[in-house]
Amino acid sequence: MKRYTLLILCVVAAMGNILAQNIGDTWFEQANAAYNAGSYDTAVVMYQKIIDADMESVPVYYNMGNAYYKLHNYPMAIYNYEKALKLDPSNDDVQTNLAIANLAIVDKIEPMPQPFYVRWWQSARARLSGDQWAWCSIAFFALLLVALFMFLRSRRIGVRKLGFFGGIVFLVVFAVSIVFAAQLKQTAVNHDQAIVMAPTATVKSTPNENSVDLFVLHEGSKVTILETSNGWNKIRIANGSLGWLEADKMLSF
Repeated sequence: MKRYTLLILCVVAAMGNILAQNIGDTWFEQANAAYNAGSYDTAVVMYQKIIDADMESVPVYYNMGNAYYKLHNYPMAIYNYEKALKLDPSNDDVQTNLAIANLAIVDKIEPMPQPFYVRWWQSARARLSGDQWAWCSIAFFALLLVALFMFLRSRRIGVRKLGFFGGIVFLVVFAVSIVFAAQLKQTAVNHDQAIVMAPTATVKSTPNENSVDLFVLHEGSKVTILETSNGWNKIRIANGSLGWLEADKMLSF
């Protein structure tokens, strides 16, 4: 009896997932139709409806970013492009449209120069999504097992050498792919980035309205959140400058 109950529950859950996916696809098609018809406000509402139903995806965030861009709401366009890149940092279309949207904002902040090895690491990691790196790690682990089998079982010196050196290579790339997947997963679940939504926001020296003014940011600027205190966020911008900004003036992701 328990076995049949479990089977029924599994079937019901599977049918529920299929139904939810079909509903999400229908909403996505309706949102795209509204976008193509020039009804960008309606498209935004439909895309947000999909996200509120926990069916977020790169296409949804990307298309919603495009809709906001058409509405000249550049901060929200940037916010949604950034959300899409958190899910898939390798997406060229999102990267291109994010760069275009950033041209429309006031602040042009020069990022701090980074060592070449940091740039290389970040560039290599961004070539695939977290899920893709996870699948790569499985493939490299399988190849590692094959190389290990060749080294242990073959009686030919050449094959054993191939298995030995191939195993070293596959072990390294397996470890790197695991680290890439873990880092991208951590980035996806963290909400330590934000986009400034206020037209003008004054960054303070302490989390207090009466503290010293440090610099001014404008809507659309991206910041990193370091800590929070009493409705304020300690932030860092791309050039390394630090300060405190009211949390309600930004939207985190």
